Amino acid sequence: EYDDDYYSQPGALFRLMPPDEQQVLFENTARQIGGAELFIQQRHVRNCYKADPAYGKGVADALGISLEDALKETR
Repeated sequence: EYDDDYYSQPGALFRLMPPDEQQVLFENTARQIGGAELFIQQRHVRNCYKADPAYGKGVADALGISLEDALKETR
């Protein structure tokens, strides 16, 4: 059977993390993809947001990019 649910499990794991660990995740993610092109950062934020809106917002904030702009799928 093909499973195309890519977001439930990461979202559940994110929600299990205490706030301080979530913040570390945001900062680590921003450090790793901060040098990527903006459209790649935005795509990653969209994927995080699909797992949990707070996850997407946290990554967008850590990257210093607009969540609203990231949620507009342009590429």
